[in-house]
Amino acid sequence: MPSQPAIPTIWDWPLRVWHWAFAALLGFSLASGWIGDIGLMEWHRRSGAALLGLLLFRAGWALWGGDYARWRHYRTTPAAFVAHFRGRGGGAAHTAPGIALVVAMVALAALQVGTGLFATDHIFTDGPLHRYASEGFADGANWLHHRLHWLIAGAVGIHLTAHAVYGFVLKDATPLAMFTGRKPVPQPGTRHFFWRATATAALAAAAAYGVHNAERWLS
Repeated sequence: MPSQPAIPTIWDWPLRVWHWAFAALLGFSLASGWIGDIGLMEWHRRSGAALLGLLLFRAGWALWGGDYARWRHYRTTPAAFVAHFRGRGGGAAHTAPGIALVVAMVALAALQVGTGLFATDHIFTDGPLHRYASEGFADGANWLHHRLHWLIAGAVGIHLTAHAVYGFVLKDATPLAMFTGRKPVPQPGTRHFFWRATATAALAAAAAYGVHNAERWLS
């Protein structure tokens, strides 16, 4: 009998590590913001700084990372979106709805983190760049920061619901792919670029640490 073709690795391991770190920190940031406990606010700030580092890493990894982590694989069209739900969108590394949702979630998270840098509660906690913004800009950042989290929660809910449908209704192994990295599509496997990931992570962490401590260093 002919051997079955190997299932290719579509999600490289740096992207998978990023995904789970991003999920954990995003969940903590949302929860700590909703709870509103003053004792959690410093950890909320730290989580935001760590999310900034992850977003910077993802931006870099989209340029020089694993083959299917790059921006060129995250382009889609309304026609491709419709074709997917008509059963004609198979074979690509990423589905059109998946691309749209990922781009939306990352963009919303970036906007939430960015506004958090300038936000303030006017009592105990300021974003690390609050003092360098005008009052009008800071007020706008505050307004967005205290509302965008509902859109992010909605996007996360759609993401989890889609995986539940794939796993339990369609009996599709796609929800396991972010653990294994593998997806049964007619595409070559990706490379992982260990040293490139390490350098990108170090640069992103240094930049996020610098922003988080900007007030201390620039005062």
